[in-house]
Amino acid sequence: MSVKFNEIKFSYLEVTQFTTWFFASISDDDGFATDVEFTNADLSYPSAKLMSEMFTELKKNSSDINETSLMSVLDVKKPILGRSETATALSAIRSAILQLESLHKGISLVEHLGGTYKEVVPLYANINRGLFLTDRTPKSFAKAAEQAANEGFKIIKCAPFDEVNSSQGTNRILDSAQHGINRIKEIRNAIGSDFDILIDCHGRFNLPAALVISDVLSELNISWFEEPLETEEHMDSLIELKANTSIPIAGGESMYGTLSFSEALNSDVLDIIMPDLKYCGGASEAVEIGKMAINLGKGYSPHSPSGPISLLLSGHATAAIEGAMYLEHAVHEYALRNVILTPSELIQDGNLIIPKGIGLGGRLNHEFIEKYGVYFTP
Repeated sequence: MSVKFNEIKFSYLEVTQFTTWFFASISDDDGFATDVEFTNADLSYPSAKLMSEMFTELKKNSSDINETSLMSVLDVKKPILGRSETATALSAIRSAILQLESLHKGISLVEHLGGTYKEVVPLYANINRGLFLTDRTPKSFAKAAEQAANEGFKIIKCAPFDEVNSSQGTNRILDSAQHGINRIKEIRNAIGSDFDILIDCHGRFNLPAALVISDVLSELNISWFEEPLETEEHMDSLIELKANTSIPIAGGESMYGTLSFSEALNSDVLDIIMPDLKYCGGASEAVEIGKMAINLGKGYSPHSPSGPISLLLSGHATAAIEGAMYLEHAVHEYALRNVILTPSELIQDGNLIIPKGIGLGGRLNHEFIEKYGVYFTP
């Protein structure tokens, strides 16, 4: 199966002073169209420029394009660095190809990925991005966690270690980490012991400090320890940490391709892998990574603290894998996020409801983007 591209349109939506979501709407010569998100912080604009250049090159090609031919037509040089402009642009285009192919075949994307349609995908609530709009005190963390719990989420994730930096030195890291520990304690006191709490560290620790903090987190009954050190840069340290803690280690959000994830999985670096479909190579790559993880007895939980297009795509890539864990959802960041999709995004009792229909099952609401967002040419 393959497609012949026709047009690409770029847009963005400023969600908060801290967050802007970037989208590409892509059509083919048969009149099918779909949307992808390619948000990558300061690399979003360079990624859009590269996508535009790639798209121009692909349109010159007389043959239809699939994921395999894409790489040769573009003459992509490997290795592809994780979370780079190249990783972001390729991931978006590869996912768009899959979505267009599923529209051609008249089936849902999850079926095109080899899975079976599931209406419900369990989510966990990432309260961190919404907390950027607050003073980020322990009380604010507890309030956000309580709100998520009241909305039906059974699992809450936060990134509480704002004051920690891996360059500080172990003693100072541990002193700074106390602020984060206080935030976690406040959450646990607020929601009680019936809820799972996940902790994201954004690679802020060194190994000696991570070993100490893991003991503290274990006493607080934390369900996973995410990116205590950046995965690809510190595999040896993560292996040692993993061998000395009872808390599952999660990570891999910035990695690209099955080869990188295979190394991490076979080296026993992580208990739970978290490919981000915006950077890992897209939906098919995420599904292959997930299958590898499940076959090795590891967890698979896509990273998705993003907009509704990315969440829906990640929902398909989660539903396609039997035994997948819960999917990430960034809550309380933007009150109008549900209407960015048509049909509107539907979250019920801590679950993503996958729309019935072919392809992704939803489109970017272009009337909303025209009113509140910006269309641009890279």
